[in-house]
Amino acid sequence: MIDSTHLATPRSLPDGIIERRPQRPNAKPRRAAPVFAVTSGKGGVGKTNVVANLAIALSRRHKRVLAIDADLGLANLDLFLGIKAEYSLADFFAGSATLDEIILTNRDGILVMPGASGIQEITALRAEQKAAFLTELDHVAQEMDLVLVDTGSGISDAVTYFTSAAQEIILVVTPEPSSMTDAYALVKVLRAEQRQQRFLVLANNVCNGAEARRLFDVLSGTALRFLNVSLEFLDWIPRDPHLLSAAARAQTVVSQNADAPSARAFAGLAEKLLQRAAGQMRVKGNLQFLFRRMLESGKAGQ
Repeated sequence: MIDSTHLATPRSLPDGIIERRPQRPNAKPRRAAPVFAVTSGKGGVGKTNVVANLAIALSRRHKRVLAIDADLGLANLDLFLGIKAEYSLADFFAGSATLDEIILTNRDGILVMPGASGIQEITALRAEQKAAFLTELDHVAQEMDLVLVDTGSGISDAVTYFTSAAQEIILVVTPEPSSMTDAYALVKVLRAEQRQQRFLVLANNVCNGAEARRLFDVLSGTALRFLNVSLEFLDWIPRDPHLLSAAARAQTVVSQNADAPSARAFAGLAEKLLQRAAGQMRVKGNLQFLFRRMLESGKAGQ
């Protein structure tokens, strides 16, 4: 059993960390924020870049955003958001840090939960570990307007775990044939193992809207024909040298050049997500549901 109380006092801040999440013990409880899981069938499609830019675009609309790095293999969301993480989820599950020590606030006011590269499979965690996580995270969810989960790439247990519990799944694809093939494979697995039938498609690094629509039509048509899954076109991000330049420096184009075509596209995407969050959302997803589902899954496996 993890003792999550003996580390309640945050340690001194090392260089590079912006600030710890401020405590709000008297904050009025709110409804937990909707969760959007951003995923992809393969690496190299710009998934983490999408999450980082989208988080900043949302924060500039005065929204409280929590960005969770759920990539347990190559966690690097903290770099894009300008934070040097001293602790991660691996430290929490090892009992050596609390979430208040792990969750950091970057210069844009975004709460960031750094990835746990030291954990091989999140489904291997014990039920009491998930329970401790749930207990500390519940109150954080009520302080947020929207949660973005940057999953790993491919078809791992961690990817299926986080995507299955999110309220909306955003599937990032690019024009490369392997991206389309692997995206279809991910949809197939999530459909078979998690009974997922709802996917939003974001075309990244495309020349124009016409190319984005062509990618979507091919993927959507194949998924509908062979999997009986109906995909929904969400938006597209243009191929932009400003975006590539910012990404090469582990920076966000939204922060570096707000007038760049891709930065404007992220601003539009942020508005679309806010509209979806404010509209009729499925009961399935919020942070409390996500981690309670993880807890129940752990108990079932014992």
